[in-house]
Amino acid sequence: MKFKKGIWTAAILLAGIFLETGTVFAEAGVKNLEGNQMPTGDLAEYTPSKPMELLSGQDAAKLDEIMSTYNGSGSSLLKNTSKSYYYYENLDPVAKEIYDVMLGVAQDPVSEGNIGLMMTDIDPQSQDYYYEFNIAYRALCFDHPELFWLYSGQEAEMVYLSEAVNYGGFYFVYIKMAEPFVNYEKQMQAFNTAAEAFLADVNRNASDYEIVRQIHDKLIALVNYNDPVADGAVALERGQDLAHTAYGCLVTDSSGISNYAVCDGYTLAMEYLLQQCGIEAAFIGGMAGASEAEAGGHAWNIVKIDGVWYEMDSTWDDAGSREDDLTPGTEEYQYFMEALQDPGYREKLDHFLFLVSTDTITHFLPGDEYKYITQDGMYEIQMVQESVHIRLNNSSRGSECDSAIISLAPDAMQSYQ
Repeated sequence: MKFKKGIWTAAILLAGIFLETGTVFAEAGVKNLEGNQMPTGDLAEYTPSKPMELLSGQDAAKLDEIMSTYNGSGSSLLKNTSKSYYYYENLDPVAKEIYDVMLGVAQDPVSEGNIGLMMTDIDPQSQDYYYEFNIAYRALCFDHPELFWLYSGQEAEMVYLSEAVNYGGFYFVYIKMAEPFVNYEKQMQAFNTAAEAFLADVNRNASDYEIVRQIHDKLIALVNYNDPVADGAVALERGQDLAHTAYGCLVTDSSGISNYAVCDGYTLAMEYLLQQCGIEAAFIGGMAGASEAEAGGHAWNIVKIDGVWYEMDSTWDDAGSREDDLTPGTEEYQYFMEALQDPGYREKLDHFLFLVSTDTITHFLPGDEYKYITQDGMYEIQMVQESVHIRLNNSSRGSECDSAIISLAPDAMQSYQ
């Protein structure tokens, strides 16, 4: 499996190492592999919603007429069997109501008549309502990875409209698609088919831990890390590449390359797959890197097992293969591939941020178990280095909206034993 160049800090050193044979080698300096850093800065940028569109009384009447002729009795292609959605359950009442209306609109984003309507005592022209609308919008996308087309924003977005006339202390607000999402059926069918195929051989009768482990391991074996999108080499006229979504992870990115994603794609796919197996999970946005000063935008999950929350970064766990990033025949290639092909060592690399505590992931300090001694006894390889994961949590480094949502997430008080 390919992954972003430099997904680990990896050092090869010839040092005073005692092998089991008792042989001692003389010290030498550390030799770093090229481009040795974890992938960060790959989180999709937050794009605020459009401000309210002011309606005339005549325009509002036309929307009412369109709504009255809409027949929404058909079944939706949206599928999510989760019984709970973490951020929704922790929103304030206004954001919850907006979220509910949006979810109804999302059931059929093709028909122009599928328009949501709500009453509120907050002036929809105010910053207060605009803030609530954005909170609901982002929480909906974080809770429902199957709404990848809303998270991406390439072809679909929701808007709100109102006369902004106070009727006895209340305002009427219309919520609708900015325009019909013409690729909805094609993309949703592809997504549903891919998700069902992925889960077909997952043993859902296993323990929660075993289900999480199965999905985690299968996902990182399936997905390739999307260097071009992470490096900003893919330009779009609008929105974010599908590599940032569960669709990019399970189907294709916007260029049509299968299973080609970046951090939020991994995270949202993981969340969705776990949800379908009855396991509560949530999206965490933040900053990650070798240090706080070097940290860039990143996403990972929190997962609940037997009533206890744990943190998990499947992007960083995706050890994969560095063959395309190293030159065959070189010393680095030889020893790096030897380490990756060692089953015991690979197991540690693939799970170093699997079901850990918030304290552990916030400032990760690798132990000696992440050191690998080459078979010839000449080198020690360290592929996991000190790192940080910092949640947005109202930090100045994230948007006010996303930070407010992520601050609702629970801490993981322990690592899985």
